[in-house]
Amino acid sequence: MTQLTTQEALAELYDHDLDAHFDTHQLREGLTGAVSPAELDRILRAVEATGDKTVSYETAIALLETPEDRGQ
Repeated sequence: MTQLTTQEALAELYDHDLDAHFDTHQLREGLTGAVSPAELDRILRAVEATGDKTVSYETAIALLETPEDRGQ
């Protein structure tokens, strides 16, 4: 399977539905194989750090753009 960019994989998972919200279990199921294992772990850590049970597409993308999460 071709690796998608993280943004592409998230867009496909959320099916471009900006009102959808997913928990970490759903994110893991939906993104496994679409992104690298390291990227998947990074996404899940960022989501878990919010303390929210679910996140929207917009929130997931914003979390990935934070410099702290990239180790910068």
